This record gives sequence, structure tokens and C-alpha cells, in this order.
Amino acid sequence: MKTLFLLITLTQNGAGDINASFVNTETIGQCQQKTSMLESVFSASGIPVLESRCIKSDLQFSEFGHASSSSMISNFYLVSLAEETLDISVMPDWNTCIKKQREGASQGSVYCTSSIQSIR
Repeated sequence: MKTLFLLITLTQNGAGDINASFVNTETIGQCQQKTSMLESVFSASGIPVLESRCIKSDLQFSEFGHASSSSMISNFYLVSLAEETLDISVMPDWNTCIKKQREGASQGSVYCTSSIQSIR
């Protein structure tokens, strides 16, 4: 399996929930270019970006898309970010995800996120 660069962007909606967006790229340059583009779009829309990073990863996600309603969100991920590492765990539901986030809170940047994207 080819190592790619994964752009992970965590945004926060008006209710305080954290949404994750994932974009796979082949090079760090492509990833950084996508980062600039996405941050501009979110900023212009008044959507706070909590984290946005390019990290080497073998994980591949379905294509990015916008949820037209909260019922489209069916994937929950516990995301742990360190300076150069990323750990993404699939969670069965929101409550389990929040519980795991609280347990890992002392270990740095740990987020319970939702996304319409799924791991391939």
C-alpha cells in the first residue's frame, strides 16, 4: 500500500460539535495546497477551524462531501493528534466517542468527531 498524505481538518459547528473532513493527496505539496484552499473556504463561511494538518498516513477515506442534514452523518471517529502522528479510531456511536474522548483528554489533542466520510 502506498503511503499518502492525509489532510485532516476539524471544524466546529454552531452547536459545538466537531466535524472531520479528510482529503488524501499524493504529495505534501498537494496537501498543503488543499489546506490553504479549505481554510479559506471555512474562514469565508465563518466556520471555526480547530485543527488542520497534513500527515503521512495509509488511511484512505471516501470522497469529501457536504452533509445537507445532520441525518447524513453516520461515521464517528476518535481523533488523536500529536505533532507528527495521527490516530483515528472508528466509534460505534456518539456517546461512546464522547466517553473515549474524556478518557483520553489528559493525553493531548483528542477529539470526538463526526463525518459523512468513511474509511475505505
